[in-house]
Amino acid sequence: MAKRDDRIITSVYLTKEMCSQIDRMADREHISRNEQIRRYIEKGLAVEGYSQDIDLIAGIIRQELQAVYHIEDIRAVVEQQANRIAKMHMKSGKVDAAAFFLLVKVLMNVAHEGTEEQFDQMLSEAVALGVDYMQKKDFQINSFLADSDNLRRIADKL
Repeated sequence: MAKRDDRIITSVYLTKEMCSQIDRMADREHISRNEQIRRYIEKGLAVEGYSQDIDLIAGIIRQELQAVYHIEDIRAVVEQQANRIAKMHMKSGKVDAAAFFLLVKVLMNVAHEGTEEQFDQMLSEAVALGVDYMQKKDFQINSFLADSDNLRRIADKL
């Protein structure tokens, strides 16, 4: 704490809610309201100082990276990889579509003896299962696919 000669008195207007919160925090730490306010002011000033330090450090890092890595080269690599990934996704989409229509053909052959309504029912059930699968989160997929009893129950419900 500063010496008595180094301090000045100032007034600050607080809302009742702010004052209540400060009082509760001060009570928990067994300090006065004034001390709690001073601590928050010190923290606020420190954060502002840290943000300036962080900006300076980030600037130095950015400058060093740009000296070693040229932005144009990085952009070229990113664009090349992005295009490659996009093409891979398109190929995956084509394979998925082919698998879907193969499933439709298999269902048509299986349902050949049945009615058109029975075929439409099987097809809508398969699509519903696919939609349910696509709504799963990434972390759920492995356990979802590994649980064959659950998959069978889901398929039987439809």
